[in-house]
Amino acid sequence: MDIMAHSLWSLVLLPGPPSIAKVVLGIAPDAAVFATSLTVQALKGKMQPGFKTRQEMMEWYHRKENRWVLNLYKWTHSLIIWVLLLIPLFAYYFFFRNQVPWYLLAAPLHILMDIPTHDRNSFPVQFLNPFSKFQFNGLHWSKPLVFIGNYVLIIIVIYFRIFVIRK
Repeated sequence: MDIMAHSLWSLVLLPGPPSIAKVVLGIAPDAAVFATSLTVQALKGKMQPGFKTRQEMMEWYHRKENRWVLNLYKWTHSLIIWVLLLIPLFAYYFFFRNQVPWYLLAAPLHILMDIPTHDRNSFPVQFLNPFSKFQFNGLHWSKPLVFIGNYVLIIIVIYFRIFVIRK
């Protein structure tokens, strides 16, 4: 799923008012990978190529010198890793500050939404990493039906939250 959709889903599905924390954590699994990749390329004095197809992009990431990006992606898209990171934070806020930090769930929400919207050919989501390499072969988010359907659903949920729940 694209980062705009992840941002919007975090804002509309998680309880509480809109916040930058929801947006940042909602894109964190992707930003950690691709911002790092772009930074490494810039430090090498190179530009990341403009890809014409997903296959061309994946071939580039499968090159030996770029394979680390795919490995990092496995870790940033692991529900196991995020649960281990977030349980202590959630417990702290809940028990010591009497707050429920819903925004912390934005990253796991990102991963849950990526599972059915990624296929095995383009950044498959190994959400049980490091314990399992299992991945679901979903419908890629860039397919027109999935892409448009995703934004239609976002609009419906926004409408529902604004006009139905607030009544």
